[in-house]
Order: sequence, then structure tokens, then C-alpha cells
Amino acid sequence: MKGKLSIALLVAAVALLASAAARAEEPAPPSRAEYVSQVEPICQANTEANEAILRNVRRKVRSGKLTQAGKQFIHASAAFGSAVDKITAVPRPPADEERLLKWFKFLRIVQANLRKVGTALKAGDKILATHETIRVERSANAANNVSYVFEFNYCHLSQSRFT
Repeated sequence: MKGKLSIALLVAAVALLASAAARAEEPAPPSRAEYVSQVEPICQANTEANEAILRNVRRKVRSGKLTQAGKQFIHASAAFGSAVDKITAVPRPPADEERLLKWFKFLRIVQANLRKVGTALKAGDKILATHETIRVERSANAANNVSYVFEFNYCHLSQSRFT
């Protein structure tokens, strides 16, 4: 019986060491500051891309070139969606998981509304495009309200970044 007890204790000790080693190999979840430092470059690249994509879009809308402006908004929506995909792939701080999931939801709404602006413009419907622009602004404000604790710079959405 004494031999079985020592074997059982040895097996338990090995199991504890193995689980401790496995935990040591897993990367620690990022802090909020580390998360922001990983996400901000993604947002910065997207902001710069959207500035190029949406260059002169207001002028085109005012001069009646709605189809061209609509294509620009659809392209910007796709670029924004790609950035959101990259952001969602970044490891998140466990304490902020729920907040970030809510933020991602609002970012997807912004993306969908940008696409709707483009679709309305391509269809020649300036009034619907204006309504959708208001929806973009509202969903961007909602996203900013959820993410204010991160003190984002480039990930802070403003209307000027989409016009």
C-alpha cells in the first residue's frame, strides 16, 4: 500500500508541474495600455487609407457626381471592415472583454452604414444618403462612448474621417 501511495503522490506532483509549465508557456493577456498600443497602428493605417479613399468626396456630391462618391464610400466601408477584422484579432485584456465586444458591434454598424451611404449615393438618392450619414455619425458616437476608457487617438471616430 505504501508503494501505491508514493506512486500516486508522484503522479500528482508531475501533473501539477506539467500544468504549471503549460500556464507558463501561455502568453499573459495584454494590459489595457498594451492593447491600445497594438490597436492604434491599425486604426492609424485605416484613417490614412480612408483619407485617400474619400478625398474630394464632398465636392463630388455637391457637383452631382453621386455615383463616383458612392463608389468611394463603398470602398471606404470595405477598408474600414478590413481594419475592424484586424482589430478583433488582437488579443484583448480579459477585464475589458465585454466592453470591447460591444465596441466591435458598433464598429460593424458604422461599416454597414458607410456602405449604405455609398449605395444611396450610387442610386442617386441624396436624401437617403444624408439619413445614412447621420446613422454613421450616431453609431460612431456610440462606439466612442463605449471605448472612451481606452483614450484612443486614431481609433476615436469622427465625422471628419469619413468625409
